[in-house]
Amino acid sequence: MTDDALADRSLVVVSNREPYVHDYVDGEPTVERPTGGLVSALDGVVAETGGTWVAWGSGDADFDPQVAPDGRVEMPPEPVEADEEGEDDDRPGYTLSRLDLPRRLVENYYYGYSNQVLWPICHLEADPVTVDPAFADAYREANRRFAERAVEADPDVVWFQDYHLALAPQYVREARPDARLVQFWHVPWPTAEFFEICPQATELLRGLLGNDAVGFHLERYAANFRDCVARFVPEATVTDAGAIRYDGRTVETHASPIGVDGDRVARNAASDAAEHYWERVVARYDLREERSVVLGVDRLDYTKGIVERLDALSHLLETNPELAGEFTYVQKGTRTRERIPAYRRYYDEVRARIADLDRAYGTEDWTPAIYIEEDIDDRELAGLYRHADVAVVSSRRDGMNLVAKEFAAAQGRPAPTAGLAPEANGAPARDRVPGALVLSRFVGAAESLCPAALSVNPYDVGGFASMIREALEMDANERRERASAMRASVEATDIDAWLAAQKRVLAGGERVVADD
Repeated sequence: MTDDALADRSLVVVSNREPYVHDYVDGEPTVERPTGGLVSALDGVVAETGGTWVAWGSGDADFDPQVAPDGRVEMPPEPVEADEEGEDDDRPGYTLSRLDLPRRLVENYYYGYSNQVLWPICHLEADPVTVDPAFADAYREANRRFAERAVEADPDVVWFQDYHLALAPQYVREARPDARLVQFWHVPWPTAEFFEICPQATELLRGLLGNDAVGFHLERYAANFRDCVARFVPEATVTDAGAIRYDGRTVETHASPIGVDGDRVARNAASDAAEHYWERVVARYDLREERSVVLGVDRLDYTKGIVERLDALSHLLETNPELAGEFTYVQKGTRTRERIPAYRRYYDEVRARIADLDRAYGTEDWTPAIYIEEDIDDRELAGLYRHADVAVVSSRRDGMNLVAKEFAAAQGRPAPTAGLAPEANGAPARDRVPGALVLSRFVGAAESLCPAALSVNPYDVGGFASMIREALEMDANERRERASAMRASVEATDIDAWLAAQKRVLAGGERVVADD
């Protein structure tokens, strides 16, 4: 439950993405409910306080007169259907306050500045950075609109989410100097040397310093933020304790790694839907039982290291021809941000690399790599996790990467004896050997999952290939030991632990700092 200190105050969450989307289906407005992840977690927090959630209304029926002509709709929307366990959703409601942003503004604020300036800079990617004056102007305008809508809700506490809203806190501060403002930055914060690429570096930092607290996944991201403030905001003072003195106020910085709902993932992995989906994949792609499965699950984003992974697999087969036919690589890809040229090019490159791999090493009865792009739900995805012998997460840079944690959670707990009933967390009764995880050292999750996960530098093609081979050849006992350690880590830093830490910060409680 929400802390009493927070429950008695008016909470407003501000994010680019909305928790519920209304789209037209057969001409009628139909709501899509959140499934898992951060949005569902935040949905619960706002519902507990009966507060307001301000977000961009991206659905084509979001402003239909039958839904919310003024953009405001009570949540959860009616009618509320039973959940997967057959229980009605009886959570208290809140107000979703949708912004109707013009297409021009969305193009320049979201697809432009947010994802062609801030996203690549935060991930230390210089080449995709596109500096267009129209982008920055749109970012300012959109942030003002978000801030104005938040102020209209008469908040005591405002919780901003992520890199889309770096300027909004200062705008809210000007209108509501008495409110408590907190922001969580869900992507990495770059070094000061790299952040200097951004033409609006000082403006963005001053915007974020409108907050009372700014949170990051890792302490090193928070340290990078403080270094940037010290270099680019001369009127600010960074204290030895990690706080920042600015404009007569103290701005705290804190670190708290986000997690997943491990029990839910384990139940999904043990579900009939997961098993049935896996059986369909096996039949469709002729995945033979004697062959190991190496799995990648990614949005098609250049930061995810998919091309580097495919290069490593090619190198592995080139230097170890005896492995031909011994495994199949399964890539579950999801297209994203296709209006941005860099993303369209990356999609084409991934597909071309998979085709090259299959042409170079495939045989009449073996396809080295298969690509799946169809939409699948959480249970079907958990089925892929559960049946993979090796999962590879090879991001060039990632704030946290929840795929790695979901994979670890999906392995479940083995039953004490094969054939007995499953444990309470929903793990299958059969004593399946869990999969191994190869994990880039450049993702936030590596701090908690390694050394149980095999750490890899995705830029080192030879070392990367060797690590995949080590994972394929790992014996059953070692797999179980590593899986147990990863599962314990996931449970210790799950989504509930993250939410509890954030609630303390929102309420003005103790500072939260992750271990180095």
